[in-house]
Order: sequence, then structure tokens, then C-alpha cells
Amino acid sequence: MINNKIIETIYKKYSKLPASIDELNIPLLFEAISDEHAIDIKGHDLIINGLDSWSPFHTIDLNRVHAILDFENYVAIVMHSSIVFIGKSNNEVHVHIKALKPSLIDRMRGMFCA
Repeated sequence: MINNKIIETIYKKYSKLPASIDELNIPLLFEAISDEHAIDIKGHDLIINGLDSWSPFHTIDLNRVHAILDFENYVAIVMHSSIVFIGKSNNEVHVHIKALKPSLIDRMRGMFCA
């Protein structure tokens, strides 16, 4: 099961882009994920046709992907501030969006404007 601790670990471990998109485990997207998601690659764009075209995760620039990971029931596409979890045996897609940390100015405002 993927929990918040695992998600935090993923963000820490894959905080930098790979040197090349060739280092990503792209074959995993076609081997492990069901055909319901209709994954396609055009140029440097990863297209998840199982998502609505208006979704910001419908088309993902592979130059922005930090890693593609295999889990028991999901394949994770890791980016700087989000992770897309795609179900292996079903049509589920879950997105985790990393929470923004407050800036130094925001924290100082919080101390004085309470």
C-alpha cells in the first residue's frame, strides 16, 4: 500500500531529473499497465489517453519526468511536484500533488499576525 511516508520518500529519492529520458523505465508503461489507459508516446510527450484531454496529466513531457516506478498495483510517474499513479489491472488513476511549503516571509507573517 502506498502511504504518505512512501510518497515523501519518492519525492526525496527522485528529486532530480535523470541525465537522459533513456534512463526512465518507459517499457514498464507498456508491459505493466492495462490497455484501458491507452498509453502512447509521441516525440517527448507521454499521453495517457485514459484521462480526459482537459486533464493537466493527459499529456506529460518526458523531459519533466524524474522516474517511472513499479509498485504492486500501480505504476508511478514521478515529477517534481506531483506523482501520477496508474492502476495496473484497472482503469484507476490517482494523482498526488506535493504541498507547497510556506516561504520565510509567510512564516514571519504568521508569527506576527496571529
